[in-house]
Amino acid sequence: MTDQGKPSGAADGRSRPLRRNFIASMERAAARSGAELRWHSERWVAELRRNGRRRHVVGYNFPINDASSAFMASDKVATSVLLSDAGVPNVPHSLLRLRPDDSVADVVARLPLPAVVKPLSSSGGRDVHRAGTPVQLFDTLGALATRHPALTVCPWVPIRHEYRVITLKGRTELVFEKRSSDPSTGPGSTSWDDPAEWRHNLKLGASAVLLDEPELCAVLGGLARRAMCALGLNFGSVDILDVLGDLSVIEVNSGVCLERFSRQDDDCHAAAERVYAAAVAACFAPAEGED
Repeated sequence: MTDQGKPSGAADGRSRPLRRNFIASMERAAARSGAELRWHSERWVAELRRNGRRRHVVGYNFPINDASSAFMASDKVATSVLLSDAGVPNVPHSLLRLRPDDSVADVVARLPLPAVVKPLSSSGGRDVHRAGTPVQLFDTLGALATRHPALTVCPWVPIRHEYRVITLKGRTELVFEKRSSDPSTGPGSTSWDDPAEWRHNLKLGASAVLLDEPELCAVLGGLARRAMCALGLNFGSVDILDVLGDLSVIEVNSGVCLERFSRQDDDCHAAAERVYAAAVAACFAPAEGED
């Protein structure tokens, strides 16, 4: 199962990672909103009922987005294309499918370096690799192509800061920085040779730093809302990079997972509670055209 709500092992009975904070947050949010909550499928599916209306939350995906928009967000290349068409600054992603008769060496020769290679649809930093030389890229493509039918390639960029912004129906609910555990990735780090762990993922040891600077939060929130609008999403998280002072969207997620974030400290736990409380309330907000 991925952090963004894509389960693995659901059919064969393998155990799922513990989601104790999310489960508790959902139960409290349902009680506050006056909704009845029932869990299904080992607490992977939440059924919410209120005033004769029923809503389901699957994994970390709430019934606030339409299915096509949520599916679009899971495709990194489609997301990049739509963001570019809407004039939203983003790190460009290109699709790469290696056929059995393709020469990996020829593919490598056509790709610019340094580059980051990752699965077309994934999250949490899984199978995300960078390559600075043709040999590294050859080895990376050879390994990933055996595990994933489709890959995406984007340029490696020197990240000064990485932020996550969560928005709900045009409103910024939460902004925090994902700060790498490797001190060599600190602000101003630009060298390709820098960090052993260059990915800014909480599951890989990064820490969350809540932001309360009004000006910065306003800029990040505005960019996140533009990205969400471009994809037609109502609820989700937007990852934004500060690359030498310029902001670019790197990823958009329709499933909002705050499990590791909520475990960091009391402030993060309270922030996650507020996000899920707002999301549960939004599940029962009148839809367009309803009284």
